[in-house]
Amino acid sequence: MYLHIVSFDIPYPANYGGVILIFNQIKALHEQGVKVILHCFQYGERTPQPELEKYCHEVYYYKRSRSLIFQLSLIPFIMNSRRSRSLIKRLRKDNYPILFEGMHTASYVWHKRLRGRQKLLRMHNIEWQYYESLSRLTPPTEVFEKTYYFIESIKLQRIEPKVVLHADEIIAISTTDTAYYREMKANTHYIPAFHPNTQVESQTGRGEYVLFHGKLSVPDNERAAIWLLENVFSKIDIPFVIAGMAPSARLRDLVQHHEHVRLVENPDDREMNNLITRAHINLLVSFQSSGIKLKLLNALFRGRFCIVNDRMVSGTGLSKLCYVRNSANAIQQTVEALINAPFEQSKIDERRMVLDVEFSNKENAKKLMSLIKFNT
Repeated sequence: MYLHIVSFDIPYPANYGGVILIFNQIKALHEQGVKVILHCFQYGERTPQPELEKYCHEVYYYKRSRSLIFQLSLIPFIMNSRRSRSLIKRLRKDNYPILFEGMHTASYVWHKRLRGRQKLLRMHNIEWQYYESLSRLTPPTEVFEKTYYFIESIKLQRIEPKVVLHADEIIAISTTDTAYYREMKANTHYIPAFHPNTQVESQTGRGEYVLFHGKLSVPDNERAAIWLLENVFSKIDIPFVIAGMAPSARLRDLVQHHEHVRLVENPDDREMNNLITRAHINLLVSFQSSGIKLKLLNALFRGRFCIVNDRMVSGTGLSKLCYVRNSANAIQQTVEALINAPFEQSKIDERRMVLDVEFSNKENAKKLMSLIKFNT
């Protein structure tokens, strides 16, 4: 059972949403006997990783060109900058099915040299809506960045029907995304995100603080952290920890004005998991309802109480395991009500009933394999 997977980034270390999904998907498929031929686009500080060779039959890397000339094309920059002749040549060496990860890698879905191949496309979210939201959330002072997100959103929306038409199967990550793509293509399937958890490890009793975590360089996460600081934790003297990659100078400065607030910068997997486990409340707020938030899954598998807003749980089926609050006042009241309440075994049992079934990597790998026409 051979399968090509085209990844928009090197999926290890698995330290942010998209690559967490891809890395754990590869591991789950490997455990089911699938021989993955992985193709990664390399850019930024991420480098080739021997760890991937443990789970892949073959691994190839391609330099991602981020030349500004790609901005002049009608093809979205995130797609146009991930094109490689070497990739096409390698894909053409056999007739194995191909799984493209995200719209980012989908510029070859309609390529004439791949006609007759089974092409599956995993949608990590509704990309044009995500970029539209990024544009809206980016401060007006960041003119170039705000404009880039806006133009990219328009390009993605225009090209989306072509991508969906030429993919044989669309695999969505949430029920809301599934409904959206099913209107365009009948062969749309819901398979939840793959994640690093094998069982619920939440602990009973009381934790030490309230935790917000996420990749802090993402505008949505920074805005959420600042909103919580200014509208909730400036009014209550309960220990609050913000943790994540690449926080801005603005966020660092705001944290310094509050003695009961601590910022943990760039924690590795072990430290982040420890922070989630030791928290009494995992407080996760988002201003975007795209895809699924893997940090929510980690909080439910490892943490105690979870307070979220509607957009964090939209299309996930996980609202029944969380306290859903949307206003700053409602969040503050719920934090104050829960901070001294012990987390009980019944809550853990409830989580296991949902997570062990709907979010089992093993079962979801089998669902994915049932869609793939392996060469026999």
